[in-house]
Amino acid sequence: MLNSFHIKLIACLLMLIDHVGRVFFPEATIMVAIGRLSFPLFAWLAAQGENYTSNIWNYVFRLILLGVISQPIYSHVYSLIFSATPPLNILFVLAAGVTTIRLSKQVNNGLLKAAIVLLFTTIAIAARFEAGFFTLPIVYLMSNFKPEEFNLKGWLVYISLHILYVAVGGGFIELAGVIAPLFILLHNGEPGIKTRWFYLFYPVHLGVIAGIKWYLTMS
Repeated sequence: MLNSFHIKLIACLLMLIDHVGRVFFPEATIMVAIGRLSFPLFAWLAAQGENYTSNIWNYVFRLILLGVISQPIYSHVYSLIFSATPPLNILFVLAAGVTTIRLSKQVNNGLLKAAIVLLFTTIAIAARFEAGFFTLPIVYLMSNFKPEEFNLKGWLVYISLHILYVAVGGGFIELAGVIAPLFILLHNGEPGIKTRWFYLFYPVHLGVIAGIKWYLTMS
């Protein structure tokens, strides 16, 4: 069984594998496929953070602040992989997703909840959050995944979002992410070791990757 700390480590490792593969081994698609499992785990952990934090807006502010700090590094690494204008990085998605979850909890009407999700998904698309039409709903959906129960409806919606992402050009490799919730089912309900560095791993690992790439280019 896994506690939250274990899932944090797994999410970070999967993300590292993804980014190292994309920058240094672009032909190694298996590394990118493995990395597709990372974001859903980050989304679930962010949803758990929303549920247990004592100050939701401080939590959202920290995500946005780290997103701002990470953006220049992320943009540089993104330019090494794609020949396109970088979107806003995934920490902005997590911040918007956490806000969506909290606001949706303030209403009991299903239509209003759907409207809130649609509103923030629209904002994510307009603001050019990374794959916002896909990632923002994933964060919201992850708030409904509980370790103690198998949520068939949630799984079907989750898989459908991945199929939609592939249909609009995301690439079949994105389907690898559909198995990520299996880690959640292994969660034992315990927080494990508390970490304040968790989200800091995002800009730090991007900076290290960029530094290594620069060194290899200059050598």
